[in-house]
Amino acid sequence: MKTIGKISYWLDRVIRTLISLFLAGMTIVLVIQVIQRSIFQDGIVWADELARFLMIAMVFFGAAVAIRDKTHITVSIFEDWKPEIRKWLAPIQWTVILIYAGILLKVGIDTLDIVGPQRSPNMGISMGLAYSVIPISTAFMILHLLFRMNKRKNPVEEDE
Repeated sequence: MKTIGKISYWLDRVIRTLISLFLAGMTIVLVIQVIQRSIFQDGIVWADELARFLMIAMVFFGAAVAIRDKTHITVSIFEDWKPEIRKWLAPIQWTVILIYAGILLKVGIDTLDIVGPQRSPNMGISMGLAYSVIPISTAFMILHLLFRMNKRKNPVEEDE
């Protein structure tokens, strides 16, 4: 299972780079759009759509990063109330997240069949490309979850 840790580490680095590139691209496109609308009284037709798709991708890929870092929002009332039950609750929480991710992966793949032939209104790209972020990021989440669950069993293994 050491291999899954290395894959998770390098995948995390790639995802973080992608998120940064998406944010930079979204910012550049929206700044140009604002300048176009303000100064030239014209705009780029596809700018808002591209910014929306990039934002959605950043959110889903960010969720995968949050799984690896254990920085998701949690309801920790039971853990705060009785810290000794944390060791019993954590495996249950990770298992529930894994089941949810499996369902999300299945639904995401099934959705691609439906939206694949559709085209986005302004950019004209396949909506399958826009929706593909769901199963891809969910697969990353599952990989990171497996790494986290294995790391919990073997606490001596450190992050790269």
